[in-house]
Amino acid sequence: MTTQPVIDTSSLIEATDAAHRGALAAMDDGRYLDAVVWLSAHVAAMQRSVHRTARHGRAISELRAADRGLETVLRRVEQHFAGDVLAAQINEGELDGSLRHAFELHCRTEKALLDELAETMSREQLAALAAAYAHALRRAPTRPHPHVPHSGVLGAVAFRVDAWRDKMMDTMDGRHVPSPRHISPRKAPGRWGRYLLGEMERKPPS
Repeated sequence: MTTQPVIDTSSLIEATDAAHRGALAAMDDGRYLDAVVWLSAHVAAMQRSVHRTARHGRAISELRAADRGLETVLRRVEQHFAGDVLAAQINEGELDGSLRHAFELHCRTEKALLDELAETMSREQLAALAAAYAHALRRAPTRPHPHVPHSGVLGAVAFRVDAWRDKMMDTMDGRHVPSPRHISPRKAPGRWGRYLLGEMERKPPS
């Protein structure tokens, strides 16, 4: 009799808890832009993986509502701590309180959904869902986008476009990105790439 492989059914919960811990530690340390990255990437990854599996029911409806509120607060946090003049006058103590309240509501409603999925899905399905979440997290947007579609075909397009845009902005701003990232191999620029970068192509010595 052969032994069947053991599949860790708690891996999805452990993965989401890791994102929550990263965000909470950043908040406690006053690294609010890091908290924005953790939670923006986590929420987007959940929407592209777990939310697609649980399309109906009270638990997913409450989580989606909580996530909309969280993304709205994250947007204000990002604007304030990134130096947006339109958000410069926001009281930081009140902003911290709003963020922590939205975060707690997100954690509570997310746990309710994950508990529901754990009761209705097999170990293999939960393992596949955890892998889908991890894959999405490495490619997720790093900034909040509360007003874009989050589901369906438009949601998939927005996920890719926002992730590409955020990556470009993070690079230009030299922004710290603490969440797991997908690293693409760097390619040496070609002739036209060097031209666009403003480099002069060196001629070989005669």
